[in-house]
Amino acid sequence: MKNKSRLLTTIVALATVAIGLTGCSSDSGADDDTVVFRSAYLPTANYLTTVRTTGVLEDELAKVGATAEHIGPLDPIEAYNTVTSGNADASSTGTGYFVNLAANDSEWVAFALEKYTGDSQGIVAAPGTGIDSLEDLYGKKIGIDNPGATGDYLVHQAFANAGLDVSRVELVSLAPGDFAAAFGSGQIDALASFDQNLANAVATPGAKLLVTGDQIGSYNWSIHIASREFATEHPEALAAVYRGLVRESQRAQADPSIITDAYTEFGAGDEVVEVVSGFSTPQILPLDAAAVADLNALAEQYVEFGFIDEAPEIGNYVVNLAE
Repeated sequence: MKNKSRLLTTIVALATVAIGLTGCSSDSGADDDTVVFRSAYLPTANYLTTVRTTGVLEDELAKVGATAEHIGPLDPIEAYNTVTSGNADASSTGTGYFVNLAANDSEWVAFALEKYTGDSQGIVAAPGTGIDSLEDLYGKKIGIDNPGATGDYLVHQAFANAGLDVSRVELVSLAPGDFAAAFGSGQIDALASFDQNLANAVATPGAKLLVTGDQIGSYNWSIHIASREFATEHPEALAAVYRGLVRESQRAQADPSIITDAYTEFGAGDEVVEVVSGFSTPQILPLDAAAVADLNALAEQYVEFGFIDEAPEIGNYVVNLAE
């Protein structure tokens, strides 16, 4: 099929390094009958990452006779492959990537939505470009991550929301580690990104934030996903994980430094942390009817933007653990 998930094509081409990366078995360090929830966590401040140091997850899992193992930090490709190779049970991603997975009938299920206003994602014009609006980007280069991923979605949604022609800009795929150099050297005229990478661009002297996700009706949030095998075989343990994430979210609402401290741990400078501290604090929500409706709307956008051929029925790829 033409256009069959451009993001997944990119992932398949790149994903070769993580199989056997950690070599952790499901009963590592535990009795044979003990369920071990193995989390492949990312170097970002989502709650599946921050919870590894707080004991909240272990507390909830202990109530159902299970334990936790935290594997990482891994970049998204490594995390994806660590789970699909059987060396972990769950990880985190963006809702757009999750739609791509569902469109390819993958063996993943979402179990917790980490929803925020969208102010932590956006498009930033590079210093010295003189770009003051989205329309000024016509004929310019915008750095994104993978085709069909968050940056690509933000550009398409921002231009659609503004009634502009996205075909009149050039999208340049970059590895996240190359964002800062490309942004500061003139290799790109703007960057579409999120979280720490967005904050780093915003903190660059002379940069201009053009638009954020909350201004364009973005459906792009964070989402926590598990292998269907783990979700099917250990529903009580996965429900305990969900409860742990809810508790971690509540802790962050009361003390947002949980999030900024994580960024500091992963190497963010003071200027970047200051920008991050202004982002809204996300909350953990179940994959209920309202969340599924939003994700189905996102899937329809992905079809409209040419990222996938056909929208999947998201309800087949989620579990509602609040029921």
